[in-house]
Amino acid sequence: MTTEPALSGSAELSDLSDQTAEFYDISNLILVELWDENFHQGYWLSADDESSNKVATDRLTDLLIEKSGLSAGGRVLDVGCGIGTSAFRLAEATPAQVVGISNNQAQIDEANRRATERGLAGRVAFEYADVLALPYPDASFDVVWVFEALMHMDRTRTLREIRRVLRPGGRVVITDLLQHGELAGEDARLIHEHMAEMQASPLLDADAYRALVAGAGLELAELSDISEHTGKTARRVYDAVNERYDELVAKYGAEAAGLLEVFRNPIGLLPQMGYLIAVAHRPA
Repeated sequence: MTTEPALSGSAELSDLSDQTAEFYDISNLILVELWDENFHQGYWLSADDESSNKVATDRLTDLLIEKSGLSAGGRVLDVGCGIGTSAFRLAEATPAQVVGISNNQAQIDEANRRATERGLAGRVAFEYADVLALPYPDASFDVVWVFEALMHMDRTRTLREIRRVLRPGGRVVITDLLQHGELAGEDARLIHEHMAEMQASPLLDADAYRALVAGAGLELAELSDISEHTGKTARRVYDAVNERYDELVAKYGAEAAGLLEVFRNPIGLLPQMGYLIAVAHRPA
């Protein structure tokens, strides 16, 4: 079983936050070019499903919307909101009020611009915030989304802070990378290095994830391994980088080259690099 990394000191936590913000400064631009403006993985119905990246990412977002239980509305915190694409889809599908947060100011500015452009600024807002010290009172939100963001954070401290701002009975919906199957030897070393290159914490397996959620004072309602539906994401990103590598380096400069190497690292194609959805509640 893998374990949560030790990030106990404030300097280490600050460094991780700064590195994550820097990672997304240029990757914001490259991800839109290579993938889609929705910065999350896609969900394909089967191995034969050849849906576009956009259709697949919308499908995964819709799955999170379904699991959020917001048909009657509520207040949602979207942690690691990117440029707002998923938050907009949530707001268009439900009567919910949405607050998105990121530690990347460029993402916040672009997301607020897009909210105004879509006529959603009255129900969707984006703010710069530290997830380990959220600027919201206790019990402020009915639902918290952590859509592929928890891997870039101290998972335990983040979930405890999320628990604080959840109302009793409120739910948190999480997607994250998952250690899918056994991991040992050279594969373990290479995956650990790859996660570090992505400014991400080590992979957790399903048992470690259950322990993580419980340790944060949350009650796990669901943990689903959906790796078979998301696996095409890594292959499509890998192929897109190889096809457009020279073009993107010429467009964005040498700084882009290092990031592109991370995206086309074949370690991301290993079957042990899985994906999960977890739903948990703050005890009533």
